[in-house]
Amino acid sequence: MRRMAVILLLLASSSLLAACGSSKHAATATGAHTGAVRSTPASASKPLSKTQAIAFARAVNLRASDVPGFKSTSEHEHETAAEKRLEGELRRCTGGAFNSEGIADVSSSDFKLEHGILEVSVNSGVSVTKTPALAAKELAAIRSNRVRGCVSHYLDLLFKGQKYRGARISPISIMQGTPPAPGTTGSFGWRITLAITVHGVRIPFYLDILGFVDGPAEVTLLSSGVLHPFPAAIQQRLFTLLVTRAKAHRV
Repeated sequence: MRRMAVILLLLASSSLLAACGSSKHAATATGAHTGAVRSTPASASKPLSKTQAIAFARAVNLRASDVPGFKSTSEHEHETAAEKRLEGELRRCTGGAFNSEGIADVSSSDFKLEHGILEVSVNSGVSVTKTPALAAKELAAIRSNRVRGCVSHYLDLLFKGQKYRGARISPISIMQGTPPAPGTTGSFGWRITLAITVHGVRIPFYLDILGFVDGPAEVTLLSSGVLHPFPAAIQQRLFTLLVTRAKAHRV
């Protein structure tokens, strides 16, 4: 959740570029029902160290054995000057909801599966904030209409600023839901959809962001698909796996 808006910008930008170069599913995970954020009292024990937080993140994050058949990659996109400018504007729009300092922020590798022109990818991320209260505050922010509106607006600006070889970008849609994450502070789910049209050929793009907070820990699952959404059954299994691991290694 921490810096989630920035992750959205970078991930969506790089994934859409891949879709251009290559030419209301998942209801179980991103169902439209909503739920209240359950506050979690701060622990009376001494604060976590950075080493402990990183160890927790590594124990929870996805690994290659979780997604058999997917290819692991550690490629990272570099921010352009325009993306950095939009990132700052987006932070201001959201009222600094994601500016808090954390103890650790660790991502898994990216896992991709390609079959002809079809392509899906998935990765996870774990952040540990200083207190459960901070994590709960950021969860409430990501579930707010204001943040969703800011992200939609600046994604539109980002895509309009890219050069897609004459391609047309459809308006961006963001659907929100609350995936099941029993025993945690609370969860959220977004599905971002858009399409690019190149030489009369329409290419749909889907980006799902599911996340939950458990105490000071914030865990996210990001999956995308070109032409079709990321498979719902796999998405649900992976999200449930992250919830189970977070509770088993609770910080």
